[in-house]
Amino acid sequence: MTEQQKMKFSDSITTKKMFFYTLGGISSGLLFTMWGQIQFFAVNFLLIPTAVIPLIYLIYSIIDGLNDPIIGYFADNSKKLTSRFGKRFPWIIGGLVIGPIFLILSFIQISPDILISVIWLMVIMAVYDTFMSSREINEMALFPDLFREDSHRRKVIVIGAIIGGIATIFINVLIPRFISSIGYLGTVFLVVIFGYILAIPYSFGIREPKEMKAFRAELDNTQSGSSPIGEVIKRVFKDRSWMGITIAGFSWSVAGACFLYGLNFYVEHSLGLDIGTTALPLLMVNSVGFLLAPLWTWISRKIGVRNAYIAGMFCNIIAYFSLMFVTDLISLTLVFALAGVGFSATAGVIFGLLRAQGIDNATVNSGKREEGSYSGIYKIFTAFSYFFQTVIFAIVAMLTGYDPILATGNTETAKFGLLFQMSIIPMIITIIGTIAFFFLYKISKEEAIDIKLKIEEMNL
Repeated sequence: MTEQQKMKFSDSITTKKMFFYTLGGISSGLLFTMWGQIQFFAVNFLLIPTAVIPLIYLIYSIIDGLNDPIIGYFADNSKKLTSRFGKRFPWIIGGLVIGPIFLILSFIQISPDILISVIWLMVIMAVYDTFMSSREINEMALFPDLFREDSHRRKVIVIGAIIGGIATIFINVLIPRFISSIGYLGTVFLVVIFGYILAIPYSFGIREPKEMKAFRAELDNTQSGSSPIGEVIKRVFKDRSWMGITIAGFSWSVAGACFLYGLNFYVEHSLGLDIGTTALPLLMVNSVGFLLAPLWTWISRKIGVRNAYIAGMFCNIIAYFSLMFVTDLISLTLVFALAGVGFSATAGVIFGLLRAQGIDNATVNSGKREEGSYSGIYKIFTAFSYFFQTVIFAIVAMLTGYDPILATGNTETAKFGLLFQMSIIPMIITIIGTIAFFFLYKISKEEAIDIKLKIEEMNL
């Protein structure tokens, strides 16, 4: 095998392949947006008490926290299919094909009995997450391995931000509208069908070139693609830069969940509007997000990925604080537009570059390509973000006396709580995450360039 085959797959990375790869973001956006409706569906249609919701998400988070590193580790250590299908392709496709079936089942009420509904939702959500983790972890692991060149990474992210951003606008506008007209079950069927359609071209985008398959098969044979699990865990938790990324990602996930998942409750039970009106603020946050993607990419080139990410986190903090001054749908929409500025970086272009940079650094430090294991341990933390969000909502409801059954009949204190849990709480969480990231993640713009050169020198 030549050095070119070992090190770079640039000749196989065409713009067409990049475009097909980014279609996975649309599929993920569809499924994620629909999945985000489960909490409101459980409270308002299955009539599961607000205090019980954290229990459902705790079980979900525990299963997610366990299967993420296991899937990542087994994917790194899988060898039988690598030379034929690739290191990541089978894991991604398996999750993509099977997982959405269980998303549909999440929106089926199998019994009017609340206990049965709780158990059903726990089981189905856990199974759904297991298959989707297979896709997400290996997709995260594939990105820095398939796209080795910085120019390719930035191009993929920009294409994904633009194409995915436009699609996300339609997704966030249409899903609430469809729910209002054809219900949750009809909407989830449409989402899954469209997701399967997108999976066809997406599968070509994630297909690993034959040179890459041969390269990864050789790493498997030389034990350069995996390590004993205890050694991997120890190395990951000693990696200050990866821990910085992990804590920042966890804080964003919890804060973002409070901000976004609190929208339905606030719009319906505080403003007294139909769920379909949530399409407007969601439209703005995603429109601004995708429009600013090229700008954030340019900023990261000028000041480095680390500094650009910190700037994005500060934008999030400002947006969360501004939410406290919202009084109607117009002001709510304006704040969501402001939030799109930070979201474009912290949930979009910059965070994608940041994770890839962190994987590159880990590869140099360990001398092994263990993207799946690193991604899996990162996901342990983010797995519990939804549990913490539901706990926050349950505590706020208990302290303010909020009852979803009363809808707009709740007290002014309870309505204020719906706003508080979307604003001040995520603001505080984001401040903590930003401080931790600032002190842990120290890879500068110049150091990132050196790391890329070292990977080439190490034939990894």
